[in-house]
Amino acid sequence: MAKDEKKVWDKVAKTVSPRRRFKGPKAAKPLPPPSGRDEFAAMLHLPPTLRGPARPTPQSLDVNQDKRTRRGRVDIDATIDLHDLHQMPARAALVKAIIRASNRNHKCVLVITGKGKRGEGVLKRNFPEWISQEPIRPLVATYAPAHIKHGGSGAWYVFLKS
Repeated sequence: MAKDEKKVWDKVAKTVSPRRRFKGPKAAKPLPPPSGRDEFAAMLHLPPTLRGPARPTPQSLDVNQDKRTRRGRVDIDATIDLHDLHQMPARAALVKAIIRASNRNHKCVLVITGKGKRGEGVLKRNFPEWISQEPIRPLVATYAPAHIKHGGSGAWYVFLKS
């Protein structure tokens, strides 16, 4: 070790103190008993909205449709681009576009939300919640992330009921 490195190491070593006592295997507090999700969430003091809203999950795609979706072979009937809008106008535009597409008997709508900064955009994050709320929940059969050629992680396919 060089003299300069030794000086730096000695300076750092002075800031560290040894453990005062051994904490042994039984020193940690035990985990709460696995009695239920609500009790655990109450211990974490989570707000009621984060405790898992009770809403039906969308139907899954059949095997062939799932393969076509993953490969990007989807017939897109309509497209809506939300990625330059704020939350409230984006949600309103989404509802309007889904209702319009359903009225026109479209099967698939491509919804472009954008990726947002660091891939965690507000529209991208809120899309699954919006799609499962009234008035568009009864119109939607399911939804899936878009293929890279249709926007990748910044877009969604929304499959409408017949």
